[in-house]
Amino acid sequence: MRILHTADWHLGCKTDDVPRLEEQKEALKQLIKIVRDKDVDVVLIAGDIYDSLVPSSEAEDLFYRTVKELNNDGNTIVIAIAGNHDDPKRLSNASVFANNYGIFLIGSLDAINISAPDYTEYRKIRAIESGRGYIVLEKVDGEKAVIAYMPYPSYYRFGEKKIEGITFSDRVKEWLNIGASHFRDNTINIAMTHLLTYTSKISSEAYSKMSHIDNFTGLISNDALFTKAHYTALGHIHACVPVNRERNIYYSGALINQNFDQSSSSQTKVIVADINNMGLNRIEKIPLNVKTLKKFSVTSLLQAQLICRDNPDSWIKIEIENADQITMDEIKKLRTDYPNLITLSVITKEAKSIRKDFVSKKDLTNAEIFDNFVMRQTGQEPDPDVKELFLSLMSEELYETDSDNN
Repeated sequence: MRILHTADWHLGCKTDDVPRLEEQKEALKQLIKIVRDKDVDVVLIAGDIYDSLVPSSEAEDLFYRTVKELNNDGNTIVIAIAGNHDDPKRLSNASVFANNYGIFLIGSLDAINISAPDYTEYRKIRAIESGRGYIVLEKVDGEKAVIAYMPYPSYYRFGEKKIEGITFSDRVKEWLNIGASHFRDNTINIAMTHLLTYTSKISSEAYSKMSHIDNFTGLISNDALFTKAHYTALGHIHACVPVNRERNIYYSGALINQNFDQSSSSQTKVIVADINNMGLNRIEKIPLNVKTLKKFSVTSLLQAQLICRDNPDSWIKIEIENADQITMDEIKKLRTDYPNLITLSVITKEAKSIRKDFVSKKDLTNAEIFDNFVMRQTGQEPDPDVKELFLSLMSEELYETDSDNN
């Protein structure tokens, strides 16, 4: 069975007030073409379909038209789960219609009501069984897959309360295993969820040293995801990175680059994997042709012009620091000449001399804020890989684990 793993579409998002919906349309056209060209059996969308709990009508229209195209008249099953940016009820409401076509939109752990069509000459795969946290698919050749799903987990969303002595990671493991307990020896077993865990770039030893900040971030331990799945599809981190190669646990990354961070200067990707009931046979990370986002700090207007000229296919953010006086006309001309320049800030020598004696959080970079926090907590410098992970996630919303309403 061939699956395509994607996540974090964030339809309707903006980058520094610049709408990105048209670029998202183009990226989704590429995704549809990959599904057709690769003859994909199942598309897994691992959360954060929208950028807002109340998406625009344009964003919703794009999503529904896209999943219909991905479904390919019933030839491809589409399963989408809610992420932290999605309204679970709003997403699952459309399942009344979508399930008839092999499109499953899942906002909770509740069982899906399936309407399995009879096999026809054009429908090669269908849902044959469902229950709380899982769905079973079958191809015309008899090959079966069990998909264990867990939308973005939180006590509030799942209608549960904290249990004394049980960590949030332990609860996540229990919730995921509601569906994973239905994995079978003779089926293809796949898990999918949307959460934050540390990637393979960070060792378990480094993570354990930072465990005291779990409550601050909602970071889930890797072993909470260890099931008998042949492949685990994750959403939340916007880079295509492995969590555990041995167990085939992967983040697919975002549809487009959205924020000026360390991962935004490279192409986004989707994952296509071939799996049978013995395990993963092949995995392919396919890049999407999308705009990259690049951030620069320069000291002159000329340097800013050269950067914009040399990066015509990227969105650019520039800070001109310690520069001589720059006029509004010069700034206006730079923006007019280079529409790829999203954000420009100018700190002249005079302005810098005025503010040099003032230090506040807004004057510090995210890296400096993180360094200060860890030093206060531990008295030591943070692990570089842990620091890189958190910097890549500064734009993401935090978990709801510590809410008084939970």
